[in-house]
Parts: sequence; C-alpha cells; structure tokens
Amino acid sequence: MTNHPLRATAAILCAALALAGCSSEKDPASGGQMVKAAASAVLSGRKAGEAKPITRAELNAYKTPMIEIKVPQTGLTAYVVPISNANGVETWASASDQSVSFRDGIMVATRGFGPDLMRSEGPSLARIAQGTGTVTRRMTWLDGSDAVQQFDFVCELSVAGSESITVVDRQHSTRHVLEHCTGKHGGFTNEYWLEGGNFLRKSKQLLVISWEPATLSRVID
Repeated sequence: MTNHPLRATAAILCAALALAGCSSEKDPASGGQMVKAAASAVLSGRKAGEAKPITRAELNAYKTPMIEIKVPQTGLTAYVVPISNANGVETWASASDQSVSFRDGIMVATRGFGPDLMRSEGPSLARIAQGTGTVTRRMTWLDGSDAVQQFDFVCELSVAGSESITVVDRQHSTRHVLEHCTGKHGGFTNEYWLEGGNFLRKSKQLLVISWEPATLSRVID
C-alpha cells in the first residue's frame, strides 16, 4: 500500500526541523531550505483537483508554521513554510519554488507563479484591522512577457462582521474585514479574517490584477 505523502515525509520533516534548529547563524537559510523541501512534500504525487482535502490529523505530523495557498485562476494549491526573515519581511516557500513574502501577513511580493507581484506598498495589518477609513496601494507586477506594470489604487476599509470559519477541520472565531480597491485599471476586493485581535487566520489577497484574489489560510501556527 502506498504511504500518504504527509505520513511518508513526517520523519523527514522532524529531522529537517532538528537540523534547522542547529543551523549556523552565519547560514540561517540552510535549515529553512531543508524544512521547505520536507514540509512542501504534502503535495508530492498529487494532481490539481484530484487530491482529497488534507486533514488536521495529517497536519499534526508537522511542527513548522505552514500556509495553504489556493490560486483559483490556475487551480494551484501550494503549501509554504517560512525560510527567511529580513527587515520585517518574512518569505515563505514551497518545494516547487513558489514563494510569497509577507509583512505582518500582508502579501508584498511573490515569485514563481508566472505573472508575479514584484512589489506591493500598502496599509499595515494593524491599519487594516481598524476596519474603517481610506488607504492607498501601489502594486508592481511582472506579466507573462516580462513587462513591468505599476498600478495605484484607493481602498476603502469596512467590517463585514463576526464570522466563524473552518480551516482544515478546526473552527475559528474571526472578524471579517473587507478592503475594496479601485483604480484606473480596474478594482478588486481583499478580505481578511482576523482572530483574537490581529492574528491573520485567513485572507484573500490580490496576486495578479487580472486574476481573482488568492486564498491564504494559516493551517499550522
């Protein structure tokens, strides 16, 4: 019988975590790379649309923080883990080298998705959590032909209300905040589900201007 990808890599991940904890301060990325390779094996051998939903019991084999990313435009589901933190920007990556950089949970750059968000300047999570007022965003993309596009947006914040959400078999009480953005080239709505104050449990954030926002769920704290 073939082992489930999560179960088959649990021992590898535990070893990687142990090594990561012992990695040299002069080379902090080395342990992170091993953790990335092991943890991202959750999707090894799976094809988009064919996998059964991952369960909480399976995720319990992992001890490193993990985010599930779903990109509706491409059908991609990826699992990313933190590999570096510099100047307040934390980068998370998958085994297939998709990466997302966050500042306090807000996506500021991506790589490996095809069209990529090269840079995003916008409100902090603390500002978004206020749930009211007007903020601005400047977003720079690299399109499929490697052309750089930069767009500006004006965004209105509002609170949709309290909401109980399920993230991989676990219930979370959250406050749902909306960010409606408009600009010369169109508009979009980012959504944030905040737990226990300003902890970002789930969000829908724009990855590419012509795509639906990607869904990002914190599946392991």
